[in-house]
Amino acid sequence: MAKQSFFFDFDNLTPHLEKYLPAVEAGVDLALDAAVPQAETYMRENAPWTDRTGNARNGLRAQHNKEPFVQHELILYHTMPYGIWLEVRWSGRYAIIAPTIKKMGPEVMAMVAASVGRAIKLMGGGP
Repeated sequence: MAKQSFFFDFDNLTPHLEKYLPAVEAGVDLALDAAVPQAETYMRENAPWTDRTGNARNGLRAQHNKEPFVQHELILYHTMPYGIWLEVRWSGRYAIIAPTIKKMGPEVMAMVAASVGRAIKLMGGGP
């Protein structure tokens, strides 16, 4: 008696991932682009030092770097050469970058989740 068998492989996940990946990418991109001016404003308004020239405060920047479908980065930085010392000297007393990350990190992640959710809904998916 011959033995017969068959293998049935039904992948329900991959087609959906392929369909929604552009929406996820667009949602993340939109959220991080919106976070750039918010982060810059927060840093400039909350930097704990007293200005002498205003250069350090005005030189606080945020940037959204991306490699589509691979990674997104929100980078916070100083443009003045002495900005590093404001961050690390005196045990971080005048730091603004780490406090901004701590404050805005959860807000940015919520923005990403909401933006991705909206993008997926617009494509006819999600609840």
